[in-house]
Amino acid sequence: MDGLNCEALPVVLAVMAGGIALYLMMRKPTLRAIPFELKAPAESQPGWCKGEILDAPGITVSDRPDLIQCFDPATGRLLGRVPATTLAEVDAKITRARHAQTAWAQTTFEQRRQVLRTLHEFVLANQREICQVACRDSGKTMIDATLGEVLTTAAKLQWTIKNGERVLCDENRDPGFMMMYKRARVVYQPRGVVAALVSWNYPFHNTIGPVISALFAGNSVVVKASEHVAWSMPYWEQMVRRALDVCGHSPELVQFVTGFADVGSAVTGSPEIDHITFIGSPEVGKLVMRAASANLTPVTLELGGKDCAVVFADSDMAQCVPVLMRSVIQNASQNCIGIERILVQDAKYEWFVKEMERRMRMVRVGAILDDEPNQVDCGAMVLSACFPRLEALIADAVAKGARCVVGGHAYAHPCHPSGQYFAPTLLVDVTPDMDITRNETFGPIMVIMKFTDEQDALAKVHASPYGLGSSVFSSDRVRARRVALKLRAGMTNVNDFGVNYICQSLPFGGVGISGFGRFAGPEGLRALCVEKAFTEDRFPFVKTPIPPIVDYPIMDSEKGYKFTQQIVAFAYSESWWQSIKAGLRLGKLSM
Repeated sequence: MDGLNCEALPVVLAVMAGGIALYLMMRKPTLRAIPFELKAPAESQPGWCKGEILDAPGITVSDRPDLIQCFDPATGRLLGRVPATTLAEVDAKITRARHAQTAWAQTTFEQRRQVLRTLHEFVLANQREICQVACRDSGKTMIDATLGEVLTTAAKLQWTIKNGERVLCDENRDPGFMMMYKRARVVYQPRGVVAALVSWNYPFHNTIGPVISALFAGNSVVVKASEHVAWSMPYWEQMVRRALDVCGHSPELVQFVTGFADVGSAVTGSPEIDHITFIGSPEVGKLVMRAASANLTPVTLELGGKDCAVVFADSDMAQCVPVLMRSVIQNASQNCIGIERILVQDAKYEWFVKEMERRMRMVRVGAILDDEPNQVDCGAMVLSACFPRLEALIADAVAKGARCVVGGHAYAHPCHPSGQYFAPTLLVDVTPDMDITRNETFGPIMVIMKFTDEQDALAKVHASPYGLGSSVFSSDRVRARRVALKLRAGMTNVNDFGVNYICQSLPFGGVGISGFGRFAGPEGLRALCVEKAFTEDRFPFVKTPIPPIVDYPIMDSEKGYKFTQQIVAFAYSESWWQSIKAGLRLGKLSM
């Protein structure tokens, strides 16, 4: 036996070597990432304190409506004032994007992958700098920035690099019996110039995410960044433009605009925009739709949520409780898929409330780039103007029987009096008739409701008009899956929260007033393409003929009608016998 193995070894090695050589010859060449450098703004450094602290921070400058005032929401410290994009500049940027896209549409998938690889390598090598810029502009913590800004962007880049070509390659389709002599396929072609109007809660990821998909689909992109995080936008824009430039492509493919409502309206109402992605509120989403309708521009709308977590009494509480704490405290709950309603089964309700009270009382708020180490769990909020609304929602719930156990108000930070903080809040005994169950809070408010059984839980969940994300916790996997699939939501997770977005192969979006359309996954990438139906002859010598009996001018209409009737019967009858009889009738009518 050993002798046989020794004799066969050279043959095996030769076959293996041949296989490897063949693979190397047939493998498509890989264009490697090209390193580049980009310095982060000095203001992002921990401890930076050169800017003045504003008494009443705001983004407008009273005597300069053309400027946006930028400040750190965690401290109220001025970061600078940046010019708002003018309407003329919006038009000019769209035009430049249109011109650049013509050449970009002709690039190969491998050339596009190289740009994404270059960007991916930069993100991985500069995680700390990216997180610090995001923290300075939006007040979040470094951990929240890593999870919400860098990890999500790296996941999207990696998925697109690995799967984008497969998703956008021509897709063969069955032509059917009657068209068997044809080839049928779907061709995914770039739309042209696409736009993304994105929210402020994750300034890096929300701006870069749409750029990744747009570029890989062969489009150019105009990003309307929120005026509330205008300070960091030049850094993100330069990052993408540098990646394009070092790979030999026009930086004009990516255009950032920032400003107030007039700038957003100029983008959504432009006839030169071929698709719009909007992330924001239902109220503004309706305005975007109205503006887009003037040019019949297709839109994808992600309009926030009132996400629920249904916690059954048999849940693994050691796992469930920490996950739900992060679902509320992560980024001060300024997350469209943050958990805003926790429904706990009655048998575990009192225990759950006590445990969450203990944990919520220990949450510390502050400025991660300025405070002492290990002193901050939850960051600031970008919009202090929402504080009165949040307090009113809590007051309405209390007036209707809820108990505010922790927090419930804006928080005056002793070290950062100009910072924008809302106290981590625990609101319990909440019922569906309370306004807070139907309005997105976007703040660190844990709302706990009680339910008895599956039907009761579903009825309380569906009392809200939102339907973005959802979670179900239970040790009974069959029940958890059953309830999760009954939830009226675009996304759901069993025994977890929000992880569907890390699975970038999945589409992201909602139902109800949470919007429609999807980004992420194959569905999101294809939404940025024209899905063109394409047919051609399978064989050059077989073409579609027009039989004389139905050729113009038609000599005998009744006979022609019977002929077409038998074509239908021949091609689409349920039985072969019916098709054979129809074929014989066709032959007779053709004589």
